[in-house]
Amino acid sequence: MPEDTDSILKLVRTVQKEGRVSIRRIGSFVNDVFLVKMNGERFVAKRYTNWVSLKWFTLNIYGLGSVRFSVSGRKRMEAEYYYNDYLGRRGVNVPKVLAADAKARIILFSYVPGDQLSLLLGRLAKEGTAGARENDAAYGAGTTVGTAHQLEVALGDTKPENFIADRSGRVTLVDLEQGKFKGDYAWDVAEFLYYSGHYWLSHGKALRDYVDAFIEGYLEQGNARILKSASSPRYVRVFSLWTPPNTLYGINKTLHEA
Repeated sequence: MPEDTDSILKLVRTVQKEGRVSIRRIGSFVNDVFLVKMNGERFVAKRYTNWVSLKWFTLNIYGLGSVRFSVSGRKRMEAEYYYNDYLGRRGVNVPKVLAADAKARIILFSYVPGDQLSLLLGRLAKEGTAGARENDAAYGAGTTVGTAHQLEVALGDTKPENFIADRSGRVTLVDLEQGKFKGDYAWDVAEFLYYSGHYWLSHGKALRDYVDAFIEGYLEQGNARILKSASSPRYVRVFSLWTPPNTLYGINKTLHEA
């Protein structure tokens, strides 16, 4: 087994003492993420690095005056551990923290089956028609974000790839490392919707239905004032790097009218 997985193996052994373990890297853009298999069960191990990726660097520079992201591996790990526990205890769908190693900056999570919402959006944009699973997931994401805000937690990184949708469209939020109390709630809404929009070249019916589903879910627990705040030009400016102008305009108009 590669040396860089030794710390993960030791952490897994605190959960299950016996059994053959396989560890496979499944992500390494901002953090090192590993899929762990043992005795027929699956887990996810996440190592929090201090590497400043191009994505975070770009957002931090271009988003000056809008939002700031934590790039410290230790601080991101502490935030993820705390807010997973805090929100999970209050009924928000998040992975369960099974074990943690503060020195190695690794957390072992329960595995969440399903697809990243971003993958579903890519297919939805190509097909051009609204899908029940995608809209149910958007509604669930809205409810998740709205509930967190009601609990005074700003999530910080709400792009669609951080929501895992099962076959029925039920979503689980899998990234809380940028969470903070009483942070920028409007950013959470803006990032989810404006970043979702970059999969579309135009603001058609499928995207409108998706945005409406998120808003409907959000308003179950959240405040309409936050939706209007998310239509501010300072948020639109950040996502003009990724999302076509006409798509941004359509989403922005819907938020402004919410």
